Amino acid sequence: MKFERYDKYLAADTSVPPRALLTTWEALADFHDDLVLVGGLAVRYLTKPPIAGQPGPVTLDVDFAVGIAVDSGLGPTIKQALHEQGFRWDAKERRFTREFPGLRLHVDLLTDDGKSDKGTVIVDDGLPVSVLPGIDRALACVRVVPVTGVNLEGQHRTIDIKVAEVGPMLALKLNAFGGPEGRRAGKDAHDILYLATRYLDGLPAAVAGFQAEKATGNRAMRHALICLNRDFADIDAPGPVACATFRIPGWPERADNAEAALALRQECVTLAQALLA
Repeated sequence: MKFERYDKYLAADTSVPPRALLTTWEALADFHDDLVLVGGLAVRYLTKPPIAGQPGPVTLDVDFAVGIAVDSGLGPTIKQALHEQGFRWDAKERRFTREFPGLRLHVDLLTDDGKSDKGTVIVDDGLPVSVLPGIDRALACVRVVPVTGVNLEGQHRTIDIKVAEVGPMLALKLNAFGGPEGRRAGKDAHDILYLATRYLDGLPAAVAGFQAEKATGNRAMRHALICLNRDFADIDAPGPVACATFRIPGWPERADNAEAALALRQECVTLAQALLA
């Protein structure tokens, strides 16, 4: 689920996905060798807290990269392990879901078959998983982050979780925005800018991490670079406009926010130029 504007996330219960992450990561302990956090929660745990009064990372889902060869062996399957935590497999949408008051939480699994831009492959005893180029690099290039919080059972936990590093994550996010399946959502444009500019190791390290992916064979890079050149070329391109629409309340309808929107759009363009250098 993605809302068009940041303030709509503030009206939803964004505390549920981090709690669900703690529960599902422990439930999937047997699969940790083939499992890495991606998506909006990865942005959250790869970045510094937001500047006071500024938008931060938000999400209403939990997304995992999973190795194509993942196998439960003689133990419970992924589907069984998540089912025990109340997550039901939605065969039509090909994702796990669990209902909470005012929120239907999704847990998505993504893999990379090394050749397809989209589609599904079968993993772990018959589970159809969506293909997304670049997931193999997300699995290979990780950062272990200690995550502290309260799980869905109300227990206080601190767990080391593998999170896809900034280079693969930026490539994935650029594909989410302007790749073959991209929807040019403002949330993705916001995630790209926030991930790079608030990265734990600083903006130069984020840029270097992305540029390093060009030499790794990351299949997401082709469309990521196309997206930067096409969708972030200037302040009126889809990326900067989507980011400003998502972040700036009332823009472009309200003229009083024009200056803030202009500065934000220019920041998007400056970032794109740095990533392309």
